[in-house]
Amino acid sequence: KITEDQSSGQWRCEKCQRSYPAPEYRYIFSVNVSDETGQTWLQCFSEIGEQILGCTANALIELQNSNEAEFKKKIAEATFKEYKFRCRAKTEVFNDTSRVRLSAMSLYPINFAAETVRLNRLVESYGQ
Repeated sequence: KITEDQSSGQWRCEKCQRSYPAPEYRYIFSVNVSDETGQTWLQCFSEIGEQILGCTANALIELQNSNEAEFKKKIAEATFKEYKFRCRAKTEVFNDTSRVRLSAMSLYPINFAAETVRLNRLVESYGQ
């Protein structure tokens, strides 16, 4: 986490006491994912964000600052895509309330042929 030093134009990290010429932006956002069983929210970080949006966070910030229409188009292109997610569930307690937070660990484009074979084997295993 860095903050901009208005006097020097540098970005300063208070933790390590160093200055940098520019920040390195990273993704952190939630996505609503759904399948035939329902929907849920997943927390996504940099690597997943780059795969979903197709560019780094720095490139997306540049696009937002230079061409707002192209930025909105890039965001719209990332919606309603199909992926296979590998997730992590973690229980967190906040104000004496326990809740499960789901994070996307990786994502893959769906290989429909391989998924069909896997589901067929699963169905066959129920008959045995």
